[in-house]
Amino acid sequence: AGRLKVKCKEERVMAKAGEDDVIQCQLYSRNKVGSVAFVWKKEDAAEIIYNYTASRGNRGQNPSYRDRAQVFDNEIPKGNVSLRLRNVTLSDSGTYSLSVASRSQRIQTQVFLRIRAVGTPPVIHSPSDDLGLVVLVCESSGWYPAPSVSWENGLGENLTRYSHTELTNCTGGSVCVKSTLEMDNWPSGNYTCSIWNQELDEGLSSSFILIHRVPLVGGNEQGIRLGFCGCPCAIVSLKTLLV
Repeated sequence: AGRLKVKCKEERVMAKAGEDDVIQCQLYSRNKVGSVAFVWKKEDAAEIIYNYTASRGNRGQNPSYRDRAQVFDNEIPKGNVSLRLRNVTLSDSGTYSLSVASRSQRIQTQVFLRIRAVGTPPVIHSPSDDLGLVVLVCESSGWYPAPSVSWENGLGENLTRYSHTELTNCTGGSVCVKSTLEMDNWPSGNYTCSIWNQELDEGLSSSFILIHRVPLVGGNEQGIRLGFCGCPCAIVSLKTLLV
């Protein structure tokens, strides 16, 4: 049996775009860990992410990972050969290989990293219509993978069946969302568009308050815009429309 053994906590790791992620791996050796070298690479691009040797430090690193990829120097003597990636993006998805070598042995393991993204807070607007028809449009960008979209009114009734949702490719491989809600005989009230990333179990929602128009003296009409930030998993914006 070899004297080196490496074990990673997970073979498949999921991370959220914009956050830091650690691929946790532990090296077991009969010799001092400081006498070994290890290299982290991204397989699909053959890029060196981090190349550690005790005497020469990090060499041959791809410039795109500079200041973004780190190892835990103080814990390497204890066998910690984990890799930290800062501010991950969708392009960081892929297979990562860890190669560890001593004077007499070389071993390798792989971890697949999946990056998922929650997009921008949904924005709801109502396009003007000469016929007086009210249509609500909910838009957001930067999701991955394609999210689910739902609508409901202030009573909690599901209105998704009255909507049509378009999912298109955005920059960086993300998904843009445009969902249109159109109904007859709109009652006054609150209408909420919710967009959900099922893999991250996280989403965002926005609400639109619809108030039927009341004629004012002089024919003037008034509208108000309100903003409210809710819990971390749901940013809610309220808009009021007089119709």
